[in-house]
Amino acid sequence: MYWPCGVPQIFAQHTPGHAIRTAHGNPHHDDPLHDNEERNGNAVLTGSALATDNGSVDEHVPTHSIIDLKVARPEHIFAVLSADVLSVWSVRPAAPLASLTRSERSLTSYGKNVGVHFRPDGSLVVLHTSLGFLILYAVESDGSTRVLQQRTHESQTRRQSVARTFGAAETNGLPEVVLRFRKTIKIDAGIQSIIATDQDLMVATVRPAAIQCIRWETQKGLHQTSTQVLSKMTWMENKSSIAHMVHDRAMNLSVWLDFDGSAYAVRRMRPQLAKRNSSEDSSQSSASSVQPASKLFDGYRFHHPAGQGDRASIAAINARFSLIAVATASGKILCFAAKDYAGNIPLSHTFKAGTSTTAALKVNSLAWSPDGYCLFAGFDSGWATWSVFGKEGASTFTANASHAESHGECWLLSIGSVQWLSTGSELLLTSPNDARIWKLDFSRSAAVGMFSCANLVRALQQTPTELAVYRGHELPDLTSISNEASLWHHAQYPVAYLHNQWPIRITVISQDGRYIAVAGRRGLAHYSVTSGRWRVFTDSAAENSFAVRGGMCWFNHILAVASEYAQGYDLRLYSRDQELGRTPLHSESFSMPIAFVGPSGEDSLLVYTYENVLYHFILNITNRGAELLQVGQIAFHGVVRAPSRVRSVSWVLPEHQLRNGDPSRDVEHAAVLFLIDDKLVLLHPSRTPEDDIKYDMRVIAHQVEYYILMRDQIFFNFTESLGESAPATPSPGGIYGPIRNPVHYSLRDSLWIFTGESLCLWSDVRDLLQSMVGFATSKQSLLSIPVDFYPLSILLNKGIVLGMESELLQRRDVSFAQYRMLIRTQLFLPYVLRYQLLEADDTAVAFAIAHQYQNLSYFPHALEILLHIVLDDEPDRRKNKTLTHNGPLPLPAVLSFLQMVLTPENYLATIVQCVRKTEFSYWQHLFAHLPSPETMFEQAILLNDLKTASGYLIVIQTFEEEQEGEVDKVRDAANRRRFEEQIVRLMNLARSKDDFELCSELARFMIGIDPRGDTLRRVTQKVGFRGNNMYLQPQRARLSSKNIALQEAETASPHPHSLGKLDVRLTRLLAEEPKSAGAESEGVTSRSSAGDYFSASPNNY
Repeated sequence: MYWPCGVPQIFAQHTPGHAIRTAHGNPHHDDPLHDNEERNGNAVLTGSALATDNGSVDEHVPTHSIIDLKVARPEHIFAVLSADVLSVWSVRPAAPLASLTRSERSLTSYGKNVGVHFRPDGSLVVLHTSLGFLILYAVESDGSTRVLQQRTHESQTRRQSVARTFGAAETNGLPEVVLRFRKTIKIDAGIQSIIATDQDLMVATVRPAAIQCIRWETQKGLHQTSTQVLSKMTWMENKSSIAHMVHDRAMNLSVWLDFDGSAYAVRRMRPQLAKRNSSEDSSQSSASSVQPASKLFDGYRFHHPAGQGDRASIAAINARFSLIAVATASGKILCFAAKDYAGNIPLSHTFKAGTSTTAALKVNSLAWSPDGYCLFAGFDSGWATWSVFGKEGASTFTANASHAESHGECWLLSIGSVQWLSTGSELLLTSPNDARIWKLDFSRSAAVGMFSCANLVRALQQTPTELAVYRGHELPDLTSISNEASLWHHAQYPVAYLHNQWPIRITVISQDGRYIAVAGRRGLAHYSVTSGRWRVFTDSAAENSFAVRGGMCWFNHILAVASEYAQGYDLRLYSRDQELGRTPLHSESFSMPIAFVGPSGEDSLLVYTYENVLYHFILNITNRGAELLQVGQIAFHGVVRAPSRVRSVSWVLPEHQLRNGDPSRDVEHAAVLFLIDDKLVLLHPSRTPEDDIKYDMRVIAHQVEYYILMRDQIFFNFTESLGESAPATPSPGGIYGPIRNPVHYSLRDSLWIFTGESLCLWSDVRDLLQSMVGFATSKQSLLSIPVDFYPLSILLNKGIVLGMESELLQRRDVSFAQYRMLIRTQLFLPYVLRYQLLEADDTAVAFAIAHQYQNLSYFPHALEILLHIVLDDEPDRRKNKTLTHNGPLPLPAVLSFLQMVLTPENYLATIVQCVRKTEFSYWQHLFAHLPSPETMFEQAILLNDLKTASGYLIVIQTFEEEQEGEVDKVRDAANRRRFEEQIVRLMNLARSKDDFELCSELARFMIGIDPRGDTLRRVTQKVGFRGNNMYLQPQRARLSSKNIALQEAETASPHPHSLGKLDVRLTRLLAEEPKSAGAESEGVTSRSSAGDYFSASPNNY
């Protein structure tokens, strides 16, 4: 769901050789070793140099390679570290706010910089040095002092206009940030790895191998530091030092990697620390300074290396899906599923690079996107992305390395540090031995921020600055699958809202694609695709009074919003037709936060809250406004353990209840679908002997990235097209039994699931419900559709799976590379028909589905793919002897189906097109169930389908070539004569219809099988294109009229087949000449020279 887009931005800070002093003095007055502190003061970053107030730029400033980069959890600042410089940057805009250069004395005494870490709230920054020191600085912001102010010569009116547009004048700049020295901590045991938690700073020491915890704040009566030696941790198999640590706050879980390559999942216990023996407060600590009263950590080993290549080197935690990614020394990336805290962490899947091997490549960085849907891996020779369950995305392994090196594009070649920004829309990259920061924008599916089936079906995309909507649903068949720019509707976010409420967290589109709503940190804004206009809050106080928590959804022009405000939580209704103000159309209060809100059907709204209750509302729209009426609720206490893990909720009502039932009783009949983490869970209601409702739970799919329930997408099913006015299902119903209501067999009740590897489909979700209650009539199972791209949407009414991919462009005429988005498509119809015909053995359903798509222009092509799929499986089926006695044989069943759903012309054309695109070894399997190619050739002739008949000629000729050594010469000659007569018949028919293009194709075909042209001469004589004494050699001499005709023929035939047309025109022109050419006969070549003519002609004609 992530695709890089555009050209990455480059940021770099060049510090001058002398210190920049300001009126605030040196903030390190307590630290004499830091005597060369630099801050940007009132400086403006222009390009890649630091310009002072007088506008002068030092072009020869020294550069420093970046060795580490960290972003504070609030995402307002990030720290950039080189060997001797620490810089603090603002995130938006990306600009340096403070810069500190350590002196030579400091570098000698404390060592060079190795790493940088933020306290989670961003108030402290910690430097880790090579000599085992921790240097702490306070990050202080002064709102009254501004830096990076814009100096313009615009008028007062222009400045006031900018202030009104953005809510605050951009000329005010950014608050000044000051780095103030706090303390220096010496770790005598050496520092190997560091992680920063909310309570303390955890340090992995070398000698002895231990974990030391240093509290951020000193608490009375407690030690500031606590230490536990690894040898005392009985759950650790190896006692070697910890090489790498990573911590996740949401899961309260850490991952430790030791030098032996093992990986451990570790939880922090709550020990009772012993009180201090002395009140003396020392900033230095050692491994033996304190002893805990109880153990500090508890953990389990979940990865044990089998060899050197399996040794774990780096790890990353995905809290959204409870996954742990571990990179090994061989470059392989393993993903483990953390099911509980008791050590149940099995291997889930492996991330594989399909375009290029990553074997023997070192992984330098791993980073999950904030929403958990994307994994970024930086290697020594490039980078790659994957979806959460292993679908490969963009990578740079196919990039032109020489082009990138010559233009200094290090972000394509090697990756050092990686940090996500803007909830996953932006990525900061650094490269080894490079002082630049690269910011790469990503286009994401809107479903990652707000799981909505409408977002998936409409293929809504969002970038840091705009959103894009796919418009192919309403376009013609072939236009909707092209890469035309007009297929996407782009809309930039409202500037004022983006400036004040960055980043955009939630985006949702209506089912009809007319309206879009976005929500940032506070408030919301909505957009009309038809008019191209945004509606925002005119009152900034009203906009900032609430935040969207739990999502949004559209009902026609009514927007339902789950919000959190100062007094609690509520569900609000806004109208697109009215201005956004303090008072919504309707408000429904809740005691607990809302976890999910989504539509169901035409007027039902499902609201799931953190109290584990699903509420059912009916939306009532009147002339006076709109209101919500609660008609039911279901409590899932004891069924759903963690409401916060629920990503989406849908339900399925029986047909009788959906059409004629009382809405207040929907909760009694509804089967509920929960998407919990990566599991799609179905809860089916049933009655107990006491007449109470109980739910039978079944996990129907694992590793689910998303699902689409087409029943809720009322704009993308066949309900309207299959009404009473729809034509009846054709004749196959009379052979295979009466076909009931075709709506029952449509895909409007289908359930689509993407699992990271393949796209899965339940063609009718009602069959899934029947399988839960044990009905024997249910024969449906999960259908898998292989895709080689990331499926973004299902175009149900076009039979297409729509996907996206990013293409890296490197051009010689520009010095930078860029990513562009491409549309990928694949037909799902062949796989659905194959499943119904061969696995479900339900021909009636196959005919009903084919009936729905028969008007598509590429419907015959879809059936050709179906024949290809079955034909490719035929040799393996025969080899493995998997003949199904209970069901039909695959190939005869598919051929019979094609013959009955296609017209005779399309049937013959589909067969020959499939044959010509298949290897000859498969032909015998196919024609074992078909008439001979000669018979099918005759059928095409009878139908006047000359193009198809010409295709069967190729099949006939190929069979004859393969049988040349198996038959005697007399029979072989007879076959050749019969084949030549077939060509003559076909060329005669083409000539009678003035289809000279087909004649030229036949001429090229005859030259291909007989390069000397004997067959072509005989055929042209029999067809009557020229006189008996004339040859195909055009007269070269002195006929001005013929020269003119030749020139006209050449200029009038720009088509790729113009050479064939020219031959035909020449033969007709020469045939008009009298037999006694007189002096002109000298220009005619002899029969013996005809072969030289053909061999010397262009393209061997």
